Amino acid sequence: MACPHRGEIWLADLRPTRGRERGGRRPPFSSQLIFFNAGPADLVVVLPLTSPQRDIPLHVKVSKGDGGTRNDGAAVCEAIRSVSKDRLISRWGMLSHEAMAEVEDRLRILLDL
Repeated sequence: MACPHRGEIWLADLRPTRGRERGGRRPPFSSQLIFFNAGPADLVVVLPLTSPQRDIPLHVKVSKGDGGTRNDGAAVCEAIRSVSKDRLISRWGMLSHEAMAEVEDRLRILLDL
């Protein structure tokens, strides 16, 4: 079973979805605490990446190549969710420290931390 670490980008299969959930095969990246991965729930907290990027305040730009991404896109911070580790397909790489810091800032705003 996959064991992603904080800030890694993974390809995941998010199907089936419900309502307005983002679906299909896309690379969410792991924003969870590392120790949570070792828990009995076998869940990981992720943010989906999307392209093309739009100018949305809670989205964080992710440039092509950052973390192994193949296109410019954005981390969709308002779509934070837990998924089963079974959904993870392959590791792409590690998000840059700068982008991860921006993600953390957006999550603090979103979650009022």
